[in-house]
Amino acid sequence: TLGAFLLCGVGVGLLVNLRIMGVLLFAAVLALRALDLAFAGGAMARRRALLTGGGFALAAMLAYYASLPVLWPDPIGRFAEMVDVLRSRPLFQWHLFRGEWLYPPDGSPWDYVPVWVGITTPPATLLLAAFGALSLAWGGLRRPRAVLRNGPLRFGLLLATLPIAATIATTVAAIVFKTDIQNNWRHLYFLYAPLLPLAIVGLRQLASPLRGRWPRAGAYALTGAAVAVTVVSMVRIHPLQNDYFSLLADRTTPERLNASYAMNDWQMSALSLLRDIVRDHPSGALFFSSASVRQHRIILPADERERIVETRDFRSGDRNFYELHLGGACSSPAPPAPVPRAGRIYASTLDCLVDPVAWFGRLRREALASGSPLVRSAYDIHRDGRILTYVRDGCPPDDVERDGPRFFLHVVPVDVGDIHPWHRAYGFDNIDLFLRHGLARIDGNCVAVVRLPDYPIAGIRTGQFTDDGVLWEAEIAFADSAPDYAAARREALAGEALARSVYDVHLAGRALTYLRDGCTDDEATARFFLHVVPADAGDLPEHRREYGFENLDFTLATRGARLDGNCVAVARLPDYPIATVRTGQYDDAGALWTAEFPLPDGE
Repeated sequence: TLGAFLLCGVGVGLLVNLRIMGVLLFAAVLALRALDLAFAGGAMARRRALLTGGGFALAAMLAYYASLPVLWPDPIGRFAEMVDVLRSRPLFQWHLFRGEWLYPPDGSPWDYVPVWVGITTPPATLLLAAFGALSLAWGGLRRPRAVLRNGPLRFGLLLATLPIAATIATTVAAIVFKTDIQNNWRHLYFLYAPLLPLAIVGLRQLASPLRGRWPRAGAYALTGAAVAVTVVSMVRIHPLQNDYFSLLADRTTPERLNASYAMNDWQMSALSLLRDIVRDHPSGALFFSSASVRQHRIILPADERERIVETRDFRSGDRNFYELHLGGACSSPAPPAPVPRAGRIYASTLDCLVDPVAWFGRLRREALASGSPLVRSAYDIHRDGRILTYVRDGCPPDDVERDGPRFFLHVVPVDVGDIHPWHRAYGFDNIDLFLRHGLARIDGNCVAVVRLPDYPIAGIRTGQFTDDGVLWEAEIAFADSAPDYAAARREALAGEALARSVYDVHLAGRALTYLRDGCTDDEATARFFLHVVPADAGDLPEHRREYGFENLDFTLATRGARLDGNCVAVARLPDYPIATVRTGQYDDAGALWTAEFPLPDGE
């Protein structure tokens, strides 16, 4: 009826608002109505198909538009922006998959969604749904014309193709666009709904050929037993049933599962953990440095809730301090102790409990023992492999407030292709927000720790800022992953310069080498602009196309070095065909020198 299709349209419009992938259902309903229109048996049936299909589309679009104010100024343009965000939104949160920590700007592996669907869906549901989909597909192949005219069969095929099409689409997006789908497959949970009726079709197709009441009853009994196993598992791990894993997941050892996949994304075990700790310490204040306790403590009784204090200001004499690591974050820089009697499923510990006094104290001792810091400022910065430790003696209490201190950390890669397209325009990876999650004040001294990305790094820019501006800043070169500047200088001098100025600019392969003889110590703060104009504007990241060039600005401190009184800098160019390069040096007053040149031979 028209009323049913209008109501369905409102529901689909709200669905697209919640999850933009709901457009698949919008398109599917319209496709079914189009088939009804094409094979309608008379004028009345055609009018009904047009009326109900048009009413559905109009109701869906109006519900979507009315419920999403961001669309109101420019519905089409804003919707296109949201699709682009869905395709390439940078999410800077490490996540665990098959035993490896994935860095979101690298995108999700092609098999990310299929693996997660496989290990978190009951095997019986997967097997029966697969059989149901195959049986429907076989019926459609045997009677293709009947599919177009048979409403129930068409709907069954829709159920079969929707999850398959969405899985293929997300897999292709992960490969082509490096789309990040984090937190298992939660953005695609709507695919689970079609699996259930497909499983029922599969069960019916399996049971119907069986002759006699007992064989058929046995098939249904086996299926019921499989469902019962799932129900028992969910009851047994309550309230952590959102972390259900099937036998297809690797659970050969108690901790194998937790070391292979991100678990406890929604921190559901924190409440059980708080209750255990409160029970073990019946009196006195309990201090937690993790913000995750904030949402869970309100569920506790008032007398227990008042004893839990969120803080990052610790004292060595009091041992009732706790640092929580939830959901796969147990492989932190410090070896955590297992949580007793809390957050354990499949014999695997979901959470880790760390003594922050010992943890941050150890990090501070190791940093101070490593020798001279890379940077001396309000915070001294030490490096140990891919870990940066910020240390400040006698830091004020304000430095451990919930929103402070605020650090910026810009990581400049050796190859700009290693970072997300959104950040390539700036030439660095911005991971500012990570720093405050690893900060503590112990006995008046502040310690912060942050893990750097795994790709080769040319340098970093870091510092501390407030709403009024930058308090201090520093630049650090990473000699272990920087280019061989001496070799780059020799190779550049062997050929002709593309531009001659304060710096001579040479081309070697896909890298520009900047040379200046007799540069002074002041030149260590030199800043360069590098604007690359592609032969095809479509090669640019989408948000740079309106400007017509890619911005790869850099500094001598992050991409260069002083060699025997001479300055050398190396900047790698993108791999796409380049028409023109504009470059130069600048300061706060403007450009000091500029150069523009095409790349020879259309490189």
